[in-house]
Amino acid sequence: MPGLVFAERTHPGLKRSKNEDAVGHLLTPWGGVFVVADGMGGHRTGEVAARLAVESILGHFHEAEPSPKALLEAFERANARIHQEAQRPENRGMGTTATCLLLDLPYALVAHVGDSRAYLLRGEEFSLLTEDHSWVAERVRQGLLTVEEARTHRWRNVITNALGSFPQARVDLLGLKLSPGDTFLLCSDGLSGVLEDRTLKEALKNFPPEEAARRLVELANEWGGPDNISAIVVRVPEDLPESTRPYALPLEAARGAPVRLKLGEEPEKLPTQVLEPRRPRMDWRDFLLILLWIVVVAYILLGYFRP
Repeated sequence: MPGLVFAERTHPGLKRSKNEDAVGHLLTPWGGVFVVADGMGGHRTGEVAARLAVESILGHFHEAEPSPKALLEAFERANARIHQEAQRPENRGMGTTATCLLLDLPYALVAHVGDSRAYLLRGEEFSLLTEDHSWVAERVRQGLLTVEEARTHRWRNVITNALGSFPQARVDLLGLKLSPGDTFLLCSDGLSGVLEDRTLKEALKNFPPEEAARRLVELANEWGGPDNISAIVVRVPEDLPESTRPYALPLEAARGAPVRLKLGEEPEKLPTQVLEPRRPRMDWRDFLLILLWIVVVAYILLGYFRP
């Protein structure tokens, strides 16, 4: 696709010995498909789940024509494949986030599961397109936590929706009509959980995709690199083609604003909770509790052995 520029980067970070993120893309005559996945479930299974998600979603569009239905089917295929692999005893707990951008120029479709993210930079406006499927994000939406509290909460890594956790997937789907020069950022929480939105915006605004992706990953590592880091930056052409796709009527009517799409009956809300395999961080309350237990045990032992 002439004028379409993109770059993708993934890095294990500074605290992990292995990278359980996966990224991938497929360029097509109508645009392209771009996917970020963040696997979980163990040292090996997280890596496998993320790779299967990217392979399955991209593989679906070697044959399928672009549409919301096709994108949902791609996620359902990935979910089924990962869930089947998760039935093996060695793969228990396998799952992955997945965020996918499908460009069917002049339209964009985004499908999303988990807490990886999709952002859009349009002119001076920088916006988050996806909603995190995580325990802390749900509490923020309910007004029970602030965004700042969610960033450091001990349960911030609890995912409430993941591909492969259940036989049926629960996928968020949205679409929008593009404007010339729109820039998308897909990333895992190893990036969005470390860098502030203004930093993400400045990188997308001031640098071409290759340089922006590189700088963002480097910045996340400079700020500690506590998790695997993945980023895909996609900039659409200034000269967008015309299209009369049958699904595009609500996107045209919204005049460029994102539209939440619903296809048929939505699956029943699944109580998926997958805890990512990260080392727990202890705060002062944990140390105080441990110290209290030591004092109690010492007091009991001294009383027992005292003549």
